[in-house]
Formats: sequence, structure tokens, C-alpha cells
Amino acid sequence: MVIPSPSESINPTGSNSPVSKKRKIVILGGGVSAITAAFKLTSEANWQEKYDINLYQMGWLLGGKGASGRNANDHERIEEHGIHVWFGFYYNAFHYMRACYQELGRSPDQPLATLDDAFKPHHTTAFAQKFNNQWCAWPIKTFALPGIVGDGWNPKPLMTALAMLVAWILNHTGGAQQLDDSEPPALPLFQRLEDDMLDMLDKEALADINARLQQAQKTLPTLEGLDTGEPHAALIELLTGVRTALRDLTAPFLHLSVKVSRLWMMADFGLTGLIGILADELYHYGLNAANDINLRDWLEQHGASRITLEGPIMASLYGGVFAYKDGLLDQPNVETGTVIRAGLNALSCSKQSFIWRMQAGMGDTVFGPYYEVLKRRGVQFKFFHRVEEVVAASDDQGGYISQIRLAQQVPLKDPSKEYEPLVMVKGLPCWPSEPLYDQIDDAVAAKLQANHINLNSFWSNWPEIYDEPQVVLKQGDDFDEVILGISVASLPSLCPTLMAANPAFATMTGKISTVATQAMQLWLNQDVEQLGWINYQPDEEAPEILGFDAQAMDSWADVSYLVARETWPVTDEPKDISYFCGVFNPDAPPPAPNVAYVQSQADKVKAQCITMMNTTLGSLWKNATDADGFKWQYLIAPDSLEGQARFDAQYWRANIDPSERYVQSTVSSSQYRLKTDESGFRNLYLTGDWIRNGFNMGCVESATISGLLTARAVSGSSEQIPGEGLFE
Repeated sequence: MVIPSPSESINPTGSNSPVSKKRKIVILGGGVSAITAAFKLTSEANWQEKYDINLYQMGWLLGGKGASGRNANDHERIEEHGIHVWFGFYYNAFHYMRACYQELGRSPDQPLATLDDAFKPHHTTAFAQKFNNQWCAWPIKTFALPGIVGDGWNPKPLMTALAMLVAWILNHTGGAQQLDDSEPPALPLFQRLEDDMLDMLDKEALADINARLQQAQKTLPTLEGLDTGEPHAALIELLTGVRTALRDLTAPFLHLSVKVSRLWMMADFGLTGLIGILADELYHYGLNAANDINLRDWLEQHGASRITLEGPIMASLYGGVFAYKDGLLDQPNVETGTVIRAGLNALSCSKQSFIWRMQAGMGDTVFGPYYEVLKRRGVQFKFFHRVEEVVAASDDQGGYISQIRLAQQVPLKDPSKEYEPLVMVKGLPCWPSEPLYDQIDDAVAAKLQANHINLNSFWSNWPEIYDEPQVVLKQGDDFDEVILGISVASLPSLCPTLMAANPAFATMTGKISTVATQAMQLWLNQDVEQLGWINYQPDEEAPEILGFDAQAMDSWADVSYLVARETWPVTDEPKDISYFCGVFNPDAPPPAPNVAYVQSQADKVKAQCITMMNTTLGSLWKNATDADGFKWQYLIAPDSLEGQARFDAQYWRANIDPSERYVQSTVSSSQYRLKTDESGFRNLYLTGDWIRNGFNMGCVESATISGLLTARAVSGSSEQIPGEGLFE
């Protein structure tokens, strides 16, 4: 028997002609892309006359890698997958998040009532730099364009963005830059360098370098739009001469002055990147032409110095995007064109501030509001449904999804009602760190708690304890179209028939690399000044640092402002909350289920955290360690815990589940990404930061663009999406 074709119930052409009935859309997964697709589709006028949308989610949390929970047993602490920040060039993410908050309509006296309450600009960051065998912080003043974040799409042209890069490099030690390309800004060479540094260098040589760079900056915008393929040898020669002159000028002082070393590395990194773009004619061939080479190798190929290639800029860049193959620090790997595109997006589109920090957990700030608005609109959320398999079939029109097999993880106490996932914490709707057992059948809830079951875990042994009812969704009866929003690392186990039927699908799942990550959160009774943060300044913004030491846990952010969102007694409030994260190299995974594997990897992360705290953390927090190691009394913990045992009251995790792994952009991998409508199955759309979306990196903006592309493909719209194909 031939199963009815989806074309009998949906419009196969994407035109605006009428469809025969309301289209049943199933969304699998609840990460950024899936939620964005649902939000965009339900933003259409009279959407309920067009679509019936059901979203299926394993466990009780929306958010994927961005999910967070509140620990009701410990002061409603926020528990994250790692450090989450947003950037000012996340145009689409901010644009739709703002629309969500506006529709949410919280009263002004409620917590996080508006987007501007939920996200706060952050104007500084820091690289960790090892200079003459001593760790120090390299503070960076970030840049921004005028305007409102997420409002008014007006990116700068490619060459203008490159000219702006020159401007920022030369002024990066000044205040937070408000970049404006109305006319080339003045370029006083590192104008705020201290007098002692200027005294070390030849001022006439500096003036000559400065003049030549001003000439280069004025020349760059005139190249915009040229497609002759000419390499512009004169400009390349000019920039190479500037770099050589600056290298000769600074070389005698690179190991004497940390500021001179920074001047050189920043200029060398930026100028080499610019030389490489021009020499390889990427403005003509497109940035993807450089995706067949690792960024570090590409910079070396175009003349970057060893001090730059092995220095803090590169360590922070690779660590910031988890660009270590298999989580191994000796395997830095990221494709060049994709990184350049992200950098030019940052220069071209960042408004108000380059860095934005959420004022609660990402679940509370992002996925809670989206959930409330989507549920209010009429999207049906099916929590506690684990996808077992997406099944492909074929007929005379080609391949399509015929069935979706799921396991219903738990029965609700009242099956006639939807699960209500949010709890109120100091007036803010939040996701709990455990499911709300009072909504689950009593006997099943008791089994969950007695066996310490994590329903979000890929390796959970819950199916061995509880006979989960099987749910089979059938094409034509239960769905017309499927949006697959589950991360790419999960697809081999969920989509064997898809991989067998479509070689491109199978190739994609094999070529797109992912990496496990690890995270640690500490609550301390000492503030950053008392801990001895090496870059402490009175009234500074909450500090952070990237690229710290040759270790996986190389990023730190102070998030002490989150104390106000947790429920600590006034007499026992933490003075500091610190988050750490980085890549993780787990042991080889066994077949699921295997609870012991989960515990062993968490123990491995714990051991690495304790080692770091006892050793290298003292390089950042010079008062936090002594001859015996970390001062464990600084951790907030029950009085019954002493010494190192006080760490047990903190929070750490190994992000080893397929859905938790970070999607990488390793060399030559983007070419294997499929677009949302290139699954090879006519009623299946792919969405996630792993599809080909023009951004092609693991980040919120990439995931958001993917969700918008998916919604456009489903609706048949021709709407242009901001950032789509920018700088390709």
C-alpha cells in the first residue's frame, strides 16, 4: 500500500495558492532553532488557520545546550551548561527576543519585564596572557556601533568593515569604541599607551607607521564592489611594509614590556588577517574559499609571527568557540573563512555593546519567555517524549518521513492537562532543575526519585526500570511535516533509515564535528577583591577572562549579580558567583543505557576542577590559594563539610550527551552542511546551528537564523532574512 504523499495535504510548490487543509507540523526538540521556527511561524497573521503545531521535548526542559534549571533544594541556585553571553552582532536573536518580551507584556514591577531588563551591556573583557612566565590579564575595551541592538538592519559593506577593523586595532587600548564609517576616523597609533611605553619606542617611526595605516584605511572602502580579481598588490605591499616596520620597531622590547607585546600581537593579528584577505582575493572569491585551511595555519602562511600564533589572542579565540577537535588542546581546528565571517559580522553589526549578559539563567531569560508566549499563542508542548527514531519511506515521488517513534517517559497525574513546567522564583518564572513530581503519576514519580533518574540523559537506565509507553506518530494522521531540531550528534542513533536513504545526510552527520564541554560554578564568601583577582579595579564591571592556561577550563566569568535572582538569606549571601567552562575530552562512550559512564565522566570533570583550583587558579585569584592549595573555606557550603569536601556543595557537569555537545566548524566541514530543505525527504526540514545557514558556527545567532530559514521554507515565504549570506 502506498502511504499518502504529503503533497496531498500541503502545498508542494511554496506558492501562495490555497492548501486543502490545516497543515500538521511536528517539531522535534526545543533548542533555539526549533523555538525560533515556532515563534516565526506563529507570528504569521491567522497562523492557527494554517498550522497545527506540536513540539515534542525529551524531559522537562526547553533550551538544548542553553537550558538551565533552578535547584529548589539549594537556594534556587541557577545551574547552567556553561557560560552564556550574547553578542551585539546577534541581530536576529535580539530582534525576535525583543518581540517576544513585548508580547509577553510583563508589568513594570515584575522581574525582567523587558528585554532591556533581561540583557545588560558589558563593555570589557580580558585575555589571559602569560608574560615572562607570569600570568596577567590583558583588559580589552570592546567596540559598538550606534543604534539599538536588534533594531534596524544596516550592516557595513565588506571593505568598510575591514577599514573599521584597522581603526579598532589601532585604538583598542582606548575607551569602548563607537565605530562610525561616515568618514575614516583619526588613527592616533595606540593613543592611550602610557608614557613609559612611548618612551621605549621611536616616535618618528610610530608616526610614519600611523600615516601609512591611515592611507591604507582610506583605500580599503574604495575596493568595495570590485570583482576583477586583481590582488591589489600595492595595498598588500603597503600593509606588509607597515607590519614589517612595526615588527622591527617593537622586537627589542617584546620581552621587556607587556604593553609592547600586546601592541605587536594586536597589530600583527589584524594586519595579517587583512593581508590574507587581500592576497587570497577573498573579497572576490568569497570567504568560504578559505575554509580548507585552519585559521592558525592560514595566518602563519601569510606571515604572522610566532608570538602571535602562540599568544593570548589565538588561545582566547580557539577557546571561545570550543575549537579543539575531540576536546584535545593539542588539536586546535577551525575553518578560516567561517571565523573571518563571524569577525566581520561583529564589526559590521554590533550595536550598543559588543557583549551582553543575561540577568538570570538562560532558561529564565530566553526559553521561559518564549515558552509562555508560544503556549499563549496555541503551540502544544509535549514534554517527556523522547524521540526513538525518525523513519523514512519512499514512494513514486521520492523519500518522505512516514513515522516518528517516541517513548512517553512518564504519565502525568492528570492526562487531560498539559505539563506546566515553570516555577516562580522571586516573582520570575523559571525552569526547575528537576521535573515537578507533583504533576507526574505518584507511583512513577516515586520511582524517578528513588532511582535518581535524569530524564534528560542519553545514558539513563529509566527504560530498564519503567516500561515506557511507545508512541508512533504517522504521516497523514498525526503530521504532515516535520521540523527536526535535535542536534546533529544525535542523528546517527535517531535517523538510521534517513542515513541509509540519503548519502548526503549520512555524510553530513559524519563530517560535522561536535565536542563535549565541561562547566563549573562556584559560590564564594569572598568577593573578587578579596580573592585577589589580578586585574581588580574598584567599581569595575563584572570581570571575565578567556584563554587561561593550557587547560580545558579556560574561560571564567564573574556573575555575582545573579545573587539577586537566587534565594539566599541576607546573612549568608555569596559575595561572588563564578562560572568556568571549556572543552572536555571524555572517555570513549559505551552503548546506552549506562549510568556508570555518566557518573565516571562527572567524576573526571570534578577531578580536573579540583586540580585547577589547587594549582593554576591562584594565578588569577592570588589570595585564593596558599602552600596547601585552594582555601576551601572560601566556598559556601554546609558547616558539616570541611576542607576539599566543601567542593561537593558546588555545581559541575560533563556535557557529554549528544544533544549537549557543541557544534564545531572544523576545517572543510561547512561544505557538508545541508540547508533546511535539503534533507532529501520532502516533508522534513532541518534546523539547528549545524545546518548551512550562512553563519555556520555554534552560537545563538546561527541557531536563530536557522530557525528563521526553516520557518520561511515551511511557509513558502520569500522574505529576506537579515544576515543571510552576509560576506559569503
